[in-house]
Amino acid sequence: MLRFHRIHRLLLGLLLVSGGAVAAELEPKALAALEQMGSYLRGLQQLRIDADSRTDQVLENGQVIEFNHRTHLQARRPDKLRVQVERDGNRRSLFYNGQRFTLYDSRSGYFTEQAAPTDIASLLAQLSERYGIELPLADLFRWDANTAKVAGLSDALWIDQQTLDGQVCDHYAYRQPDIDWQLWIRQGPQPLPCRLVISRRDSAEQPRHSVDYRWQLDAPSNDRDFEFTPPAGARAIPLAPAGAQP
Repeated sequence: MLRFHRIHRLLLGLLLVSGGAVAAELEPKALAALEQMGSYLRGLQQLRIDADSRTDQVLENGQVIEFNHRTHLQARRPDKLRVQVERDGNRRSLFYNGQRFTLYDSRSGYFTEQAAPTDIASLLAQLSERYGIELPLADLFRWDANTAKVAGLSDALWIDQQTLDGQVCDHYAYRQPDIDWQLWIRQGPQPLPCRLVISRRDSAEQPRHSVDYRWQLDAPSNDRDFEFTPPAGARAIPLAPAGAQP
């Protein structure tokens, strides 16, 4: 999340509260919210998420174009993961069963299989470092007590309380070098992220990426959910490390 493409202070440069301007600060409540959310996420042994994402891309002429996609994620710690990204009727998928991972593209019919490490965190690291692949929603598995420090936050503020999709959420705003981000976290004993909005400040167009999350924490799963069965006509291809010459 920290690398990805405030009517409130972080967007307008000024937040008015009780008629006064608030200087840059790190509010303990906003920092604690990140730690509490991260701790809760790390404690989940199984989960399902449906997420709707909107991502801006900047054309060569400076025009900003928005693209939408939907992500379905199912995980069972420590070693089961399935991620499916849908856009315009096409689906790209990852299946991970604790021993191997498979990538499949429904448009082309191509798939590739590779040996995998023995846990989800190591798989995400391998995909990123060896193959240059960043999975959608992968940062949900990376939150920890050091996230705020690693991000280099200069601002962390509680904004207000809002209801999103029937859930009462606290709205926070954060700033780090070149990036502003807003996070809505569910109130109560399950501090799950409800919405995330990231704005880049290193570009004049300030493109944004936003995600709305819908969670299922008690949905059953079985090992077959994380196995890939090639459909008729699918073709296997090799997966080269990032930067490898063809």
